[in-house]
Amino acid sequence: MKQTRNLLVAGAIALVAGVFSACGGGSGAGSAEAEAASLPIDGILGEYPKAVAEYEAAEAAASAKYDELKKTNPEEASQFWSDYLNQGNTLKFKKETIPAIEKTLEGKEIPTEVAEGLPLKLDKNLTLDDQRHAGTSGVFTAEASKDTKYSNFVPVAFDADGKAIAYGDGINVRDFIAGEGKPFTISYFISIKAYEAAGWAHLQKIVIMDKTSEAFKQVEEQIKAAKEAAKQ
Repeated sequence: MKQTRNLLVAGAIALVAGVFSACGGGSGAGSAEAEAASLPIDGILGEYPKAVAEYEAAEAAASAKYDELKKTNPEEASQFWSDYLNQGNTLKFKKETIPAIEKTLEGKEIPTEVAEGLPLKLDKNLTLDDQRHAGTSGVFTAEASKDTKYSNFVPVAFDADGKAIAYGDGINVRDFIAGEGKPFTISYFISIKAYEAAGWAHLQKIVIMDKTSEAFKQVEEQIKAAKEAAKQ
């Protein structure tokens, strides 16, 4: 039954296209539900962070209940899990909840900065479309040359406390050569994992950083620590 249940879980989560990471179960499930319920919805990303956290917390709570039932009544546990999957929570989340939220995010601007020393000038802030893709464009300044390592420049999201939440892909140069006056674009697909939800709920800005810098190394350490804490 354990193997069957694992396959069912994997199938359900696969429907979310791998965007979200499941929370842990056990005694932390109730706490996760309470934390999810307390997340604000008045931030830049609106209801999106809370919706992810609540969905993941519900999944974790169901998994925890299944594990408890299995200890005393495997048949009841099996029936519970079958009933839970038949509710179609994952499909509803992917096909109904998220698309509805995406519509409310279209046109939202995320305050965007360039880290000190980078030869970049932005046209405007990163702005969300209706599929959670935030984009903007800009040009290289006089400090840039054809040898500028633009592939090292990445957007990093920070919360209101100045903590790094996550980072996206680098910038794209149209003719593959950086230099003064050359245009570039930045694209950031916002996908939230449960352990990042609190940070995204308090998203304050995105900063374009050089991933070879000491400041970015600190960002990596913060993000790594958050991932490790989520596994516990």
